[in-house]
Amino acid sequence: MNTSRNHSNQQHKISHQDKFFESKENIKLLIHAINSVHECISVTNLNHEIIFVNQTFLETYGYKLEEILGKNTQILRSDKNDPRILKELSEGTQKGGWHGRLLNKRKDGSEFVIELSTSVVRNENGEPIAYIGLSKDITEIVETEEKLHETEKKYQELFMEIKDIVYESTIDGKFVELNPSGMEFLGIKSLDELNDINITYDLYINPEDREKFKNELIKKGFVKDFEIEIKKRNGEIAVVLETSVAVKNKEGEIVGYRGILRDITERKKQEAQLKELIEKLETLNQELKNSNASKDKFFSIIAHDLRSPFSSLLSFSEFLYQDIEELSKDEIKSFAENINEAAKTVFSLLENLLQWSRIQIGTISFSPKQFTIHNTASKVINILLHNAAIKNIEITNKINNTHTVYADEDMIFSVLQNLLSNAIKFTHENGKIIFNSEEKDSVIEVSISDTGIGMEESEIEKLFRIDVPFTKSGTNNEKGSGLGLILCKEMIEKNGGKIWVKSKPGEGTTFTFSLPKNKTDQL
Repeated sequence: MNTSRNHSNQQHKISHQDKFFESKENIKLLIHAINSVHECISVTNLNHEIIFVNQTFLETYGYKLEEILGKNTQILRSDKNDPRILKELSEGTQKGGWHGRLLNKRKDGSEFVIELSTSVVRNENGEPIAYIGLSKDITEIVETEEKLHETEKKYQELFMEIKDIVYESTIDGKFVELNPSGMEFLGIKSLDELNDINITYDLYINPEDREKFKNELIKKGFVKDFEIEIKKRNGEIAVVLETSVAVKNKEGEIVGYRGILRDITERKKQEAQLKELIEKLETLNQELKNSNASKDKFFSIIAHDLRSPFSSLLSFSEFLYQDIEELSKDEIKSFAENINEAAKTVFSLLENLLQWSRIQIGTISFSPKQFTIHNTASKVINILLHNAAIKNIEITNKINNTHTVYADEDMIFSVLQNLLSNAIKFTHENGKIIFNSEEKDSVIEVSISDTGIGMEESEIEKLFRIDVPFTKSGTNNEKGSGLGLILCKEMIEKNGGKIWVKSKPGEGTTFTFSLPKNKTDQL
């Protein structure tokens, strides 16, 4: 009779399930529920070919639905899996279910650890018709487990091998544990001797320090770098830094202390001497920094900026040497132009290097005199007029022809040449460059403005600094060493002036420098 009743109940349940699946809305609800699950769900046929996956599965593995349906689950398995585990998975699933960890891979090939549970789907006759897999990415869990294991291992090794003193004590001043380094440092010979020690009175020079230590621990739960004087078993005094935390029971009550002591006795003895030495070193370091920055810049230019044009010279001249009989007149002319351009680049760079090095060692000739800045600017413009014409750049000299300055004319000529060369380099075709001057108190301010590409504020901050390498290609990819502006600054300052720049990206740049009007105005 009970059997008949159970059979009737089973039929009743099946009838309700059939009615549930007759409704499309209910089916949609079921699919939505499955897609809302945070675990990956997959259904395969008996050949392990995928016939259904939920949304979490697609997001985790990076596949689209049409890409994964019909594929064998083998495409998800990493080659690094132990074959025995894969065999257990297959056999266990066929027998009813399997649970364990696997290394799977996404569509992009990246691998990750999953925790997988499988089960068998059976029809009303109890025959298997499909397999279900429920999995989740446990990469973070595995990493946490590995880190925890590694931390435990490191702690054990640390406790036994660390040279600092590691201890645990009760609140009334008895040792619970003390590492070998602590036993040796304090001169404790046995565990019996360790157990007899009262930390407050046997180790602390000033017992009140122990009370301060305990009060700090109660207040904060930890103490960091608490400096104390302690007494070793042989009577020797040592200074240590103590870093400790409070050990609490389940009720949150402090039952002990755990910490590290670091011997700083020698350090304390040397602190005064070190402080004085550090001050001297800081002064020396700044001097060395300035000196090394100059040397680094010099060698950087030699290693990089000279190598490039010399490479061009060697390359083009080698072509001419080897193939001159086969080259046309136009080709020979082209090679000659390239060689000439490389030679001019080398010459210009060497000229700057020579000037800069002479400034550094103080051997540069310095002969200030009164001269008209307009005429000097005109000479510079005439020299670089050809460079400007290549880009159809208009140069206008609006410097007041009555403005005279007291400075070394050769140096100022070099400054103007560098600034104009830069303006041409960073100005687009059909641009404009204007020289101007203005009298202000005891100085003449000379400016060179262009309609070029301009600079960001972050770039302006790097100008005139030898310790911050900064170079930028021109509008026609012209190269530079970054030395020119440094030279300009040093030469202007040597002549008692100042140099500065204003610029906006896309609008242009204005370099301005000041020079004394007369000898009496020179700084």
